Formats: sequence, C-alpha cells, structure tokens
Amino acid sequence: MQIVVVSAGPNREAVRSAMARWSIDPLCCSGVQEARRLLQRDGWSLIFCEEQLSDGVYRDLLNELPRNRRIQMVVISSAVDLDRVHQEASELGAFGTIASPCTPSDVQWVAIRALQEGARCGSTSRRQEFDLSESRGRTAQHR
Repeated sequence: MQIVVVSAGPNREAVRSAMARWSIDPLCCSGVQEARRLLQRDGWSLIFCEEQLSDGVYRDLLNELPRNRRIQMVVISSAVDLDRVHQEASELGAFGTIASPCTPSDVQWVAIRALQEGARCGSTSRRQEFDLSESRGRTAQHR
C-alpha cells in the first residue's frame, strides 16, 4: 500500500505526521503532474489531495483515476465550501473529504475508514471470484 500526499502546504505535514505514527512514510508531491507519475505504480493507494494545486485541481486527478477500489482519494478542502466540494467529489468517486487545515487525527480517522472499506471490497471481490470459479467447475462436471 502506498499513501500519496498531493499538497505543498501545512496539510502535507499533517498527513506525514499522522502516517509517521503508524511508521508509514507517504510519497509527497505538489501537483497533478507529479501525482500522475507516482500513481502509475501498481498496488493499493490512498491519496490525500488538496482542493487547489499548483497545476490544477483535485478534479483533474480524480477524473483520471481508475474506477476501482484499489485507489481511493480523500480531498482536503477549505472549510468554506466543504459541503459543495464533498458533494462534487463524491459524485466523481472520491472516498471522502476533510476540512483544511486538517489535523493528524482527521487524517488517521479517514485513513482507517478507507483501509476498512478497501479490505471489505477486496474480500467481497475475492469471494465473488471464488464463487464464479466454483460454479464454473460444477457446470463443467455436469456436462
């Protein structure tokens, strides 16, 4: 699993501090272009992304992410428009939003929820794959 922080400001330090408590060193970048390169790696990723970035906005990155549960994004938004950003981000497939400036405890809380959701979706997917292979096996035997 990789944690990616797309931020150049104080929220980057809040995420780093939260992850350090779990001995996780997140990958940090300041914009959409850098994040695109980091996210080409395989594996499960949790992204903490600022609403506004030096070379775009969170939507630019979120629109490019695969629509699967192996990558989940949390948008860090200004407290002023948090409801609007939360609605928009949710419609685009973001896992959640947190208000800026965020605290390490905000980050840990949403990270735990995202990890639980990822594990739940992963086990459901594996169970469905198993069920499909089992039913195919039985069908093949009855022919």
